[in-house]
Amino acid sequence: MSVFKNIDDKLIILSNKLNATLTKDRPSYPKELRTFEERRIDWNENNIFRAIIIQPNFEQKGVNNKIWNFINIAWYDDAKSVNRPQWYKNLAEKKKIELIEKNIDKLLTTSEINLRNIKMADLK
Repeated sequence: MSVFKNIDDKLIILSNKLNATLTKDRPSYPKELRTFEERRIDWNENNIFRAIIIQPNFEQKGVNNKIWNFINIAWYDDAKSVNRPQWYKNLAEKKKIELIEKNIDKLLTTSEINLRNIKMADLK
């Protein structure tokens, strides 16, 4: 059973509102590399890519799915540029999924505000 069972509906609602893509797990990865669950909402607005990512913590010894990160990221992808300017904020770092679940409404609202207000000048 998915660790996202209690929040998937809210992720679907927000992704629809933003006209975004909700990705569950990394379907493009070969099955043997899909060793963890994650959720990701991606969209492009005003030539800035934006994403809300909920994923387990990556550590030297591998994926720690006992602690999770809730990330906001925005970036500009110019094929001519070597460095990709971006903005990054971790709203919940190394937290149990139950804490993210409990605070999902606030995390999603904050994420939407953060990412909708990003301007090109904010990307470094």
